[in-house]
Formats: sequence, C-alpha cells, structure tokens
Amino acid sequence: MIWSSLFMGGLLATSQTPVLEKVPVAPTSVSVVQAPAKPADKPADAPKAEAKEEEEAPKFLLMRIAEGTHFGGFLDDHGIVVKGRMDGSFTASTAKSSNLPMAMNYLPNQFQLEQNTLIIDKAVDTKAAESTWGFRLESILGGTDYRFSLSNNLAFNQLKQNDGGPNTYGVDPIQFYVEHYNPNFMNGLDTKVGRFYTILNSESLDPTQNKLVSRSLTFMNNPFTHTGVLTGTNLNDKWVFYNGVTGGADVFFGPAAQAAYLGGLQGTLNDGKTVVNFNTQLTNPNFNQYLGTVNNYDVLEARLAHKINDKWDFLSCNMFSWIDNWDTNSSYPIFEKDGVTTRTFQGYANWFGFCNYLTYTFSEKAYTTSRVEFFVDSQGVRTGYTGLYTTLTQGLTYKMCEDQVWVRPEFRYDYAQGRAYQDGSGNPTHGLFTFALDFVVQY
Repeated sequence: MIWSSLFMGGLLATSQTPVLEKVPVAPTSVSVVQAPAKPADKPADAPKAEAKEEEEAPKFLLMRIAEGTHFGGFLDDHGIVVKGRMDGSFTASTAKSSNLPMAMNYLPNQFQLEQNTLIIDKAVDTKAAESTWGFRLESILGGTDYRFSLSNNLAFNQLKQNDGGPNTYGVDPIQFYVEHYNPNFMNGLDTKVGRFYTILNSESLDPTQNKLVSRSLTFMNNPFTHTGVLTGTNLNDKWVFYNGVTGGADVFFGPAAQAAYLGGLQGTLNDGKTVVNFNTQLTNPNFNQYLGTVNNYDVLEARLAHKINDKWDFLSCNMFSWIDNWDTNSSYPIFEKDGVTTRTFQGYANWFGFCNYLTYTFSEKAYTTSRVEFFVDSQGVRTGYTGLYTTLTQGLTYKMCEDQVWVRPEFRYDYAQGRAYQDGSGNPTHGLFTFALDFVVQY
C-alpha cells in the first residue's frame, strides 16, 4: 500500500532502523546564507545557486583523468560528474574501547576510515527554460560510517556478520534517486524519487557539509535518509515549500516501512543574510514491537541561520521527536544513571536537542567553529541512558590543493547525567574528552 502511495505522489509532483542500531549503545555546514534552494544533498540553508555547483567547480582527479578520452567526452556532453570522497580520522580519547554514544568517530585512540565514497551525479539545470532530468548515485564503498547510515532492510546483514555484531567496515548505497526540475510550475518545482538525504537537521552524512569532525547527538538520533518522493516548490524568490511521502526514517521497503509525510518551509530574509527553516516528519509514531525497530516517529524542527558580518556566522538547530508504545527490547537494554543497572520501559518516549554553532572565517581556506549542544533523552530509548547530555566542541578547518584536501582538528567534551561513557579502564563515567583529527580528500 505504501509503495502505491509513493508512486502516485511522484506522478502528482512532476505534472528507521532497528532499535539503537543507528547509534549502537555500549554498556557502559553552516553555509553562507543566500537564496532559497531546491531539495538538495546539502543542509536546507544551502544557496539555490549551488544547483550549478558541479559544473562551476574545478574538476577533481577522476574527471581530470577522463579528460581527452571518449569516456570523458561522453561525461562532459551529458553533464555527468564522477568523483570520490575519502574521510579518515584519528580520535584520541579518555575512553577505553568506545566513544559511544558519540559518533561517528566512535573508535577511541585508533585510525578509522569513516568513508570512501563514489558519486555519479547529473544535476538538473535550474536555468533552463524547459524541464530537465538528473540523477545521483552515491555509495560508501568502504568505511565505518556505514553502521550508522544504513537503512533498514538494505544491506543490513553486515550488522550481524561479526560474531552477531556489525562489521567494522562496510558499504552503504547512501543515495540513489532520479530528479526532475520543472521551471514552469510556480517559480520552479524540483522532484526527487529514490533514497535521498533528509531535509531535517543542519548536519549531514556528507563530511564536506559539516564544519566539525564529530556529529552532534541531535543529528545522530534523528533521520539521516528517506526513501520515497520529495518535492521542493519555489513559491517566490524568498520561500521554498517542501512536500514528500516516504517510508519513514532510515528505512528501505520491507515490513518496517510505513507511510510518512516529510515537509517544510524555508525562507530567505534580510537581504539573504538570514535563513529560517521549519521542517517535520509526521507519521503514525509507533514503536514496531514485532520487529523491534524505531523508524516511525514524529519530528519537529526549527532552524535559524544568520550571517552576522563578513567574518561571523551563527546557526541554531532545535529538534523535538517522539514515539508511542515503546517496549524495551532485551537486546538493547536501558541503563540507570549508574551505567550498570538495567531497566525496562514501556510507553510514550521523546528526545530533543538544541544545537548552536558560531563560525569565524579567517579566509576562504580557513575557519573555526564552536558548537554548544544540549540533548535530552527523556526515557533513555535513543542513547540507552536517561537524562541530559551537554557537549562542547571547538574545531578548525583548513582547505588546500584547490579545496580538494581538508584538515580538521577538533576538541570536544561530553558530559551526561547518567554514566553513559567509558573511562580509561572501561568503567561507566559521566564525562568524555576527545581530540579528533580528520582529513577529507575529494578526488
């Protein structure tokens, strides 16, 4: 029934995950604010002009290798871009074996290749007078991030192949969709059909869309991707209206899928200096007790991005999520604040986060970002521990080699009301201190 709804939604537009497997529990970018955008792979405050970014940006290694060949000519003639992205990190930590529930750099005191991703993209042309088609294929070919990004019922066996647990490294076809842009509907209608990044939250699975190495707890405990249909309508030069029908949060077909509405409104104000977003996922927010999955929950988001001046940018992202009829699965226990005693929980549960980012730009090549986050897991169903989490993060980004190589050092401190983290001996503790260093190579 749901896939009939998705199919019909796509026609009209053009004329989650097992419990805690997104963030496995151990026992123990803020773009310059500009014009409104069509639905994009980037956070919803990305500028509309970025629809042409792939054509205007310098070619990376894979496209340069293809230059002068028949294959390269074919790609250029059809507006297709082939590129790769690699993200590796080392996180020095006060924890012994796991930084969870902090992620995605969850492995302490060791190097991890978070992503090695291949992208094949044909962007729609928002400048054309006639309708244009595009597509995007984006897959993690190998990396540790896959265990968090996987959709339910899509390559999910990787989470059971390591003696019943997840493989350290795996793959994830993270985006695959076709796209259509109709300039003659309102002020432009963009439609995606397939699996795509969520419009919720200001952070992204794509490391190049984040100003920091680590992700916020608010991001980690809300939708990453959706499978279905998403439209973005330019109401005028200031407002974009998003509407979509999906199978839920981080779910791909299968019995865990349930029809959900994904939508929002984005406004560009104050001569392009301010962008506001009001986004939501609405469904029948019920815990799937038969499958033990949590893909169907409701989300409300309010986001404000403001360019203070040429040097300073501010972003605030606030999210509230809830689910009904939760029934604790014995495979994923909830711990008391001591980090040792387990308990069960049944009923309504909610979680909410407040993230604030302040970025100072030194130059086109370098900037520093501060993030202050307060995340509350009211019943402990998302992280495994009830209560308030406070995180303080400071990071620096430096770009080189025509922006093809990024280096990002980061200091972060996490404090939880419950003993949600590990100390150096593996015992439960309230606090976690990390120093992360990652590199991003685009090729």
